[in-house]
Amino acid sequence: MTQPNYELLTEAELREYVRFNPQDEDAFQHYLTIVRAKPGRVVTRTEEEFDAELRKRIAQEATQ
Repeated sequence: MTQPNYELLTEAELREYVRFNPQDEDAFQHYLTIVRAKPGRVVTRTEEEFDAELRKRIAQEATQ
């Protein structure tokens, strides 16, 4: 099977490709590059950090 040209795939298409082809490290790394380049990206490592970030963003939206 030939590998798709990752540059031509949309983010959603690439995500699906990676989901069904977890062995394709190049595709996964390309997807990570796209995700990491998004502005406003927040990384949380625990459920508690995620909950705190979510509460913070909800509070910011309520004050705007």
